[in-house]
Amino acid sequence: MSAAGTIKKLGVIGDVHAEHHRLEAALAFLQTMETDATVCTGDIVDGIGCPNESIKLLDNAAIFTVKGNHDRWILENKARHIENAHSVTELSEESLSYLTSLPTQVTLNTVRGKLLLCHGVADDDLRKVWPGTDRMGIERSHLLDKIILEGEFQYLINGHMHFRTLIHFEALTLINAGTLRGEHWPGFSVIDFEAENITAFEFRDNQIKRVKTHDLVQEAHTIWANTQSFCGGWDPVTLF
Repeated sequence: MSAAGTIKKLGVIGDVHAEHHRLEAALAFLQTMETDATVCTGDIVDGIGCPNESIKLLDNAAIFTVKGNHDRWILENKARHIENAHSVTELSEESLSYLTSLPTQVTLNTVRGKLLLCHGVADDDLRKVWPGTDRMGIERSHLLDKIILEGEFQYLINGHMHFRTLIHFEALTLINAGTLRGEHWPGFSVIDFEAENITAFEFRDNQIKRVKTHDLVQEAHTIWANTQSFCGGWDPVTLF
């Protein structure tokens, strides 16, 4: 799926997990930021809120959204034992149609090059990417390495890990969008491609607070050739 037009400012919403109240607040806030478009990394279902309301909000606002593993699971009737799982019977016909029609990848054009939106990496909705820290081991991806080598995309936005961060490669910047779920850094971001920075916002005490701005291109941080060059000991570039 491709989208016409060139984006200067982009709203970035991570995994929703039925947090429809936060989603509504985030979308209203992003409207005030005069974004050209907004993306969402999926996992719309399975949470404490309403999946139908969450889907309706994304659909009505024409948000570029990809299918997450939780969205796939509910359609396949898999992993319904997990905490706060929804049943397919809770979904309206409109919601079922929406989830079924979601792509696994979306390509967008920005003023700084092409962007790939996905949940994990490309069509693999369970793939994690992580250079390796004390608390979490290295997660490599041959699929991402292939994307980097082909050179079509300058940015990749994904979710799945619920950890808003930047991973810098020589030819691509990976942006994890995080999540709206839970009490640990729930929030969203705004990318300004002209200024080449990203600003993170969080829900704190039922209010939206700006928490951090990072350069998209940052020579002060570790820059990897690809995921095979990951060697652990990484100091994460966090967006919270």
